Amino acid sequence: MARLTVKEILDKAVGFFKEHQLTNPRLDAEVLLADILEMQRIKLYVNFNRPLTKEEIDRYRELIVARSQGQPVAYLLGEQEFMSLDFEVNSNVLIPRPETEHLVETILEKIDQNDEEKIRVADIGTGSGAIIISLIKLADKKVQGVGIDISNTALELAYKNALHHEVAGKIEFKEGNLVQPLDEPVDMIVSNPPYIPTNDLEDLQEEVKQEPSLALDGGADGLKFYRQIIKQAAKKLTEAGLIAFEVGIKQAEDVADLLKQTGFKEIEIIEDYAEIKRVVLGRL
Repeated sequence: MARLTVKEILDKAVGFFKEHQLTNPRLDAEVLLADILEMQRIKLYVNFNRPLTKEEIDRYRELIVARSQGQPVAYLLGEQEFMSLDFEVNSNVLIPRPETEHLVETILEKIDQNDEEKIRVADIGTGSGAIIISLIKLADKKVQGVGIDISNTALELAYKNALHHEVAGKIEFKEGNLVQPLDEPVDMIVSNPPYIPTNDLEDLQEEVKQEPSLALDGGADGLKFYRQIIKQAAKKLTEAGLIAFEVGIKQAEDVADLLKQTGFKEIEIIEDYAEIKRVVLGRL
């Protein structure tokens, strides 16, 4: 019996994904198959007639079924690109997202404007380590990082990613709640905290529900962790220290008000490329 070719199995996968109402059926099918065949996605098109082995077909079918049941592609592949860097991810951490790149780009600009030779940055709720690792990899200046997370399994993965990107010696990973583990003031605090209101969690896409609720649930109004971090931050920042948050849709003004009420100045609200107010900053 003739074996299925790349084109044939892709067409079947795309059709199956459409039946299950996935948002990006063609993209998902191609990304998963490219991973199985260990080739770039674009190379699939010049290998349409290549027959697949039984082992390749069986493995692909496993991934297709898992994806149709809501498993995120990043978890199935075990990796996610962020700031043009590759990060290992698993179900213990939030998957790094494109909108968070805007937070990193904003902080990189602030680092570039800072005249200090050494800048110490704390990433609160570091997860996979994507934010702090990207900052250290991409900043021209000497940046020392602190990555804090309440989840030890997340910290283990973050450390692994730091080793992969050869910056482990520049980051101190600490287990604990928000800014409390900081034993000395830092120049910048950056965070993408959980910001989805608890009552909205049930309405999330099925694949987002697969991510840890600890990294999603922002309390009744989505602002729980902003309040806690801001309340504690003043004692953990150096003079004129900077704090920067990613925020959810329609949360920017509320977070800015929280900063003002706590004595922060030079409040900035920055839009992302979709003109959504996505980043909020303030200084002591």
